[in-house]
Amino acid sequence: MIEQLLHEHDSTADNIRNTLSALILRDKVTLAEIFYSAMLEDAEASKLLSAKSVESHLKPGLCLWLRKLFCHDSRDELKAVLAMQRHVGEVHARADIPIKLVARGMRLLKREINSRLVNTALAADEVVKAILYADRLIDIAFEEMSAAFVHSRDSGVKVDEGFRLFAAGQNLSLEREKQVSALLDWENRIFRALATEMPLDESSAIENSAFGLWFHHKASLLFNEADGLGMIDEIIRRIDHSILPQLYHDSGQGLRPAEARTLIKAIMADVGHVRYLLGEMFERLTDLDVGRDALTHIFNRRFLPTILKREIAWNRKKGDPFHVLMLDIDYFKQVNDEYGHDSGDRVLQAVAGLLMNQVRASDFVFRYGGEEFLIVLAKVDQAQAQEIAEKVRRCVEEVEIPISNNRVVRVTLSIGLAGSDGHPDYQRLLDRADKALYAAKHAGRNRCVMADE
Repeated sequence: MIEQLLHEHDSTADNIRNTLSALILRDKVTLAEIFYSAMLEDAEASKLLSAKSVESHLKPGLCLWLRKLFCHDSRDELKAVLAMQRHVGEVHARADIPIKLVARGMRLLKREINSRLVNTALAADEVVKAILYADRLIDIAFEEMSAAFVHSRDSGVKVDEGFRLFAAGQNLSLEREKQVSALLDWENRIFRALATEMPLDESSAIENSAFGLWFHHKASLLFNEADGLGMIDEIIRRIDHSILPQLYHDSGQGLRPAEARTLIKAIMADVGHVRYLLGEMFERLTDLDVGRDALTHIFNRRFLPTILKREIAWNRKKGDPFHVLMLDIDYFKQVNDEYGHDSGDRVLQAVAGLLMNQVRASDFVFRYGGEEFLIVLAKVDQAQAQEIAEKVRRCVEEVEIPISNNRVVRVTLSIGLAGSDGHPDYQRLLDRADKALYAAKHAGRNRCVMADE
């Protein structure tokens, strides 16, 4: 993409680029006004926007995007332009903005910019070149944005499906045994057919077996491992398209015993390799990977986007506010340094248990990372969220946590709170809660701070 942008930049005359840059710098605010006025009038787009977010964040963001895209001078600036496109695509994916709305917006911007280029001092042929240049820049930006959107959305879909499996009580140990059993059942059926001289045909293929169907339709949802899945797929194709056809009896030509043994050994080796790969992937699909923190047994952050997107959608639909609490154990490093990491682990486990006991069944508690935790409080206003946060803080402060050698420690929490504000990107909510947490720690720790609206 960077080479395409460079080509467009280098192959366009300086006066054309300068005219377009000057036009963007002069009219970027007006273009943003027109863009979001049209979006707010669109029934589908208006559901995703609020007048407040448009004025405070989206219009300034669009102005910045226009300036960076059309007013670049160096290769480093072009790289920054592409990085911004990828970021915008990821934000749109997190906020569930349909890509067709973005395409509609790009078309509107092209029309407005092109109509203004007609009224510049450029000659007629230069106006055509300027219009083509502007269109190509927007197309390249949109292509980069779309690629990031699709990648982020695909990753999100896998996580969402993983959450559904998790929420449904997926038993991974049972699933592993079930699929290994299905694989061995297919192998046994093949060997029985060979031993009894029963004919083999395309229906005998492993891809048509219970294991093959599971692998092709569900394994990719369960495992996010391209290498392991790719190797198993390659083995399945080798068995189905290379080894089994040599064992088909429908041709009427029998194999010599030595040849048959060689092919059977090849199947056994491949099945053994598949079992090994499956075992490795299931082993790596520990509680940490499927949504539980291995130490505290509460949610890790894998499913946080799924939860926050659902709460944002519910807030948009019903108007019910929700809040995020970002919590950090104060001076946790001192606990590790003075008492050892085993004692630190016990503190983390105890705090996680206390948090779970202080929230409602509708709330979600996550280990966010290290000594940080995060709570999503569903359907609470600001006063209720502050009350819950303060209750949590006091509870942790008052408890003596037993550690090694019959000793106990006390710890405190710093808590940052942020409430839903109608913005569709959950990352912004997390950033606000994180800033509030920083403010709580900067103010002396062991306190709760509400994020600025």
